Amino acid sequence: MKEEIRVSRAASRKRKRFWQSVTVVLLIASLVGVIAFAALMDSKKSALPETDDIATESVNSDTESTDETEDEAEADEKDGTYVYIMAPYTKVFADDRVTVIYEADLGDRFEQLEAVSGFVKLQLNEQTTGWVTEEQVTGEATSVSDEDLAEAWKAVVPSADPTTLEWLGQDIASVRATLGAPKAVQRDQVNEYHFYDGFFLMVRDQQVKAIDWDRQVVATPDMTATSGQNAGSWYEGETRQLKLFPYDGVMRVRVEQK
Repeated sequence: MKEEIRVSRAASRKRKRFWQSVTVVLLIASLVGVIAFAALMDSKKSALPETDDIATESVNSDTESTDETEDEAEADEKDGTYVYIMAPYTKVFADDRVTVIYEADLGDRFEQLEAVSGFVKLQLNEQTTGWVTEEQVTGEATSVSDEDLAEAWKAVVPSADPTTLEWLGQDIASVRATLGAPKAVQRDQVNEYHFYDGFFLMVRDQQVKAIDWDRQVVATPDMTATSGQNAGSWYEGETRQLKLFPYDGVMRVRVEQK
């Protein structure tokens, strides 16, 4: 009986050692598996860019795209198609191309918006557009320097104060603060005309676009005109224009900001 008990205890100890060994092996295997899995995940993580890098690249890309769009818009604005009116008293039509809304002068410069069936659409001011026929406009104009243009203007209006040209391009409110209220104001579909003694201001979009001196002695500057006709002459400068319109033995002289 005692012998059987000893055999049973020995067998029990063997089974216990066996299961202990199995447990240790399983623990070691599990640990190795965890380490291997962690290493695998770490290698995958290192193959991807950091989150901050992705965000930075996205923001930079958007900024560059916005900058390019703004630059393109500015370029488009500067590269707009501009044309010149080729004759005085050119009729400008409404969208029906029948109703006359304005008469443009020789050399008037407008942005061309489109061309349709022999007509071109012009931006007359910030609010108004109109149509003229294609043969009444040109995109080409020979020019001289603004200095030569100013000398030509002095030759035909010698009594004018040279500082008056400084009003060109200024807000009409600031000019009126200097000159005072005009004697009269007239309006058409495109401009306002503010009359003072000896001259009047042509105002477009609240800025002085041109200055006219009426009833001047007929004279011709020593300079080749961009376009010379019986009804008027136009001299193109770098940023300004000189226009002469003779009538009834006198003439109207205009200096206009482009």
